[in-house]
Amino acid sequence: MTDEEKRRAITKRDWTADAPVIIVGCAHPELSGGNAGQPYYMLDMGIAMEHMVLAAAEQGLGTCWIGGQFDEATVKAELGVPDDARVVALLPVGYPAEAPDAKTRKPMDEIVSHEKW
Repeated sequence: MTDEEKRRAITKRDWTADAPVIIVGCAHPELSGGNAGQPYYMLDMGIAMEHMVLAAAEQGLGTCWIGGQFDEATVKAELGVPDDARVVALLPVGYPAEAPDAKTRKPMDEIVSHEKW
């Protein structure tokens, strides 16, 4: 979505609305399936959105996953999202104002288990 008025209406943070584009990730839970009572639509949308994050970064664009800083009913009303769909995340996309330094990562042996927990 590129309409500035709509971007401002669906977000709770000014910096989010300042991005020239916001991708709104929606899903139909019943179409995604699941297993053992766990619906897959959140995972499916997470994978799709993360692929967009990586593709944007490859093009020199910045993104920020917004998973809870919006009101789903407001987004649905503003964009005409059907009642049977869920708004899972917002993804503002634009050219970053700054390039932060890379974060220090934990060593792999602190975050990976082999053969057991």
